[in-house]
Amino acid sequence: MVVVYILGSIMSSVLIVLCNKEVFVHGFPYPLTMSFIAYCFTWLYYKILGASGAWEKKADLPAIESINVATASVGSISFMNLCLLTNTVAIYQICKFAVIPCTLALQAGYFGVKTNAKVLLSIVVVLSGVGWSSFTAFDAGTLSVKGIIYAILAVLSTCIYRIWQETKQKEFKLGPIDFQATMSGWQAIIGLFAAIATEFFDVEKPTTVPMYLKGVAAEGFGGRFPIMLMWLGGVCLMALTVNFTSFGLIGKTGPIAYAIVGHAKTVLTIFMGIVLFPKAETPATISADIVGCGVAMFGVIAYGHFEYSLQKDQPDIIQKMFGSKTTAVNPV
Repeated sequence: MVVVYILGSIMSSVLIVLCNKEVFVHGFPYPLTMSFIAYCFTWLYYKILGASGAWEKKADLPAIESINVATASVGSISFMNLCLLTNTVAIYQICKFAVIPCTLALQAGYFGVKTNAKVLLSIVVVLSGVGWSSFTAFDAGTLSVKGIIYAILAVLSTCIYRIWQETKQKEFKLGPIDFQATMSGWQAIIGLFAAIATEFFDVEKPTTVPMYLKGVAAEGFGGRFPIMLMWLGGVCLMALTVNFTSFGLIGKTGPIAYAIVGHAKTVLTIFMGIVLFPKAETPATISADIVGCGVAMFGVIAYGHFEYSLQKDQPDIIQKMFGSKTTAVNPV
């Protein structure tokens, strides 16, 4: 089962990014509406599962807490999709790298979480890789101001969502599946308002979702629409699979194995993005993506090792090699 969870987690995480990109390529550049459809699919899935008796929800979040966490979740997924729409796949992936130092900074600022010099140094390595790829992409003309704004908002909202995922589950004693099922309805409602406000009216695009639907209806729902619909269904299915395999893998193995699987996802996502979407990359950005992602990935691996050793009060690899001791410090 561990092997099944690992393979399923890797493939579903890679495929959901590629399905998102294919939906955009096939003429549906509306990431918030796509997210809303995925939220509805998740909500309906849990409703059917509960009605069938195959699963029963044991606990709920208070309504106000559900709304707060669902808002952060919608912001995270929506801005990540907007980041993917306006940037290359590799820049999108590097933004996910940046979530780690940002999360640590927020935790240190609000919860007084302590760290040590080796953890901080590994974060510097991560940021070096992020900076190299980002600035090279900007010089190459592939990173726009809008793309930068979406990337920053994606990172911040994702950090807040991940912190609340941990703190709210512990505070209200919810399992991860109950936690997701509780939020799915609120995610759909908030996602609908976000989609209507930005993609159902001519805010910043010459076309809107109603205009798109009117156009495909005039074509008899032919052309690229059936293919786009197929990829959209893939997004919904992969969203469910990502959650299921992630929960299963963490339960069966632990955070270290899950982190290693996460690095495999990153490598495959960047590689398949360059192969499947070559027009979105230039020789300059390809080389920058390889160097930047390589440096950032090394930093992420180092961060995972040092942070885990610190939290478990175990000697890290440097301490084992040289017998040194490190005093925890507060970075803020």
